[in-house]
Amino acid sequence: MILYFKSPGSLGGLLFLNGNLMSLILTSEGAAESASYFESKLNVEHSVYEVIRIIDGVALFLEDHFQRLSVSTDLQKMNLQLEFQEFKTIISELTRRNRQFEGNVKFSCSQIDNQVQWVCSFIPHSYPMAADYHKGVKTDLLFAERKNPNAKVVQTSVRDRANREIAEKGLYEVLLVNKDKLITEGSRSNVFFVKDNQFYTAPVSMILEGVTRRKVFDCLHVLGFTVVEKAISSDRICDFEAAFLTGTSPKVLPVNSVGEQVFNVRNDAVTRLMDRYNRMIQEYIRNEKS
Repeated sequence: MILYFKSPGSLGGLLFLNGNLMSLILTSEGAAESASYFESKLNVEHSVYEVIRIIDGVALFLEDHFQRLSVSTDLQKMNLQLEFQEFKTIISELTRRNRQFEGNVKFSCSQIDNQVQWVCSFIPHSYPMAADYHKGVKTDLLFAERKNPNAKVVQTSVRDRANREIAEKGLYEVLLVNKDKLITEGSRSNVFFVKDNQFYTAPVSMILEGVTRRKVFDCLHVLGFTVVEKAISSDRICDFEAAFLTGTSPKVLPVNSVGEQVFNVRNDAVTRLMDRYNRMIQEYIRNEKS
């Protein structure tokens, strides 16, 4: 089967749709992501998804992504009949067949007429530049809350508001603030604040727990740092020395500023964390290739 869709750049020309490998003809018009074409046929507001980063042909922390996908589908009462080994094979085959060994893969599923439909494809990605890790990135606050934050579900209203603010202010990310003026997470990332070598981040009950966030906890444990799971008031960010984002694409990314509040992007504890996390990635890739 050949399907036509619009793509902003060079993407893999093959995807999986409900377990079937399909060919695509790419066109240069428009700016829709490959997966978005198929998601338009799904119940988008209730679609569950995962974005997995491919580095050197290896799907990073795939076990953790599958576990979170399973949690999300359970919370949405979706019966996704997919075992981890099949999930791993799909990602591996997608990478191999497209000969695309760096980038982001998106797995989306939705329930239609009591049947779970899913699509898996490469999507456009944007990674921070080397300078962003040295100089930090600009962020600001957005007063918005996710519904059911523990499930990775498409929520277009929050995402649209976030995208508008990011574009209008020239930001990298916006941090979501709830009705109690507590900072929960980024629109597509988790956020940490640092003070006196202690790391603060909102508890799992308030956020979508990212895979990178979990790995950062592991790294901080190895390094001997204390993590306090506590949401920070938007009025008290001035009390902190440093801040950073975590996520599939940004990894561990220092924050230069939140609105007018400027942070130290050369914080030693954060620098040590970034180094440890990057080494964790390399160790994972070596183990998967061995």
